[in-house]
Amino acid sequence: MAPREIVPSAPRPAASSPRPGAQVACGACGMNPLCHPIATLPGPAVAVERRRRLASGDALFSAGAPRKAIYALRAGFLKVTVSDGADGQHIVRFLLPGDVAGLDSFATGVHLSNVVAVGDCEVCEIPAYRAELLSDSGSARGQHLRRLIAGDLACTQEHAAALARLTATQRVALLLCELSRRWAERGYSGTAFVLPMGRRDIGEHLGLAMETVSRILSVMHRNGWIRLSPGAVEILRPADIEGLRAAGATA
Repeated sequence: MAPREIVPSAPRPAASSPRPGAQVACGACGMNPLCHPIATLPGPAVAVERRRRLASGDALFSAGAPRKAIYALRAGFLKVTVSDGADGQHIVRFLLPGDVAGLDSFATGVHLSNVVAVGDCEVCEIPAYRAELLSDSGSARGQHLRRLIAGDLACTQEHAAALARLTATQRVALLLCELSRRWAERGYSGTAFVLPMGRRDIGEHLGLAMETVSRILSVMHRNGWIRLSPGAVEILRPADIEGLRAAGATA
């Protein structure tokens, strides 16, 4: 199904625990400082050209496609994948509401990754030329865009390091800790949150078999560390999960 253009709607207030279609207010979005109206832009004096909806499985863009825009995820979830060199895909990152997609294209003008919707999504589309004009219009905006690009690179490097040095259990613990932190940053609960991706996607992200992911989550559940429900997780003993992550970080 092709992405559809929709009329912008007002942000909904954040809830204490994110729902499957959770969205963030503009103030919590990574693109917010670049989206303020500015008189020096040609045409409409806003960065966002339109909002788009994607159905589950729709591609926002694919590797090899020329850069046309960058995208702020307003609602839903996206996964970023790259080829694993063996006719498969490795999931580099899961994007939550407020994250930015398409920064990989700034180096060469071509996207290096695929970004696919996990469930129904809504994104704000910022044409690449407008993002560049905004970044050139003020030092603060330019610094913010560079921070976004650097942060995207840092996340990729940290993920690669985790796959190289952490045990399977530590990788799952790291994922839970990261999701907890990222939901909390958006004003949601950091202990009870949506887990929109399936066990297979988690395995493809962590370099583990789906059965291994299921076994580790089941053990954590039996130990009373977490409570699992369809599409969600509650961390009952954050110190134990954080302890596993920290042990891997200092190993």
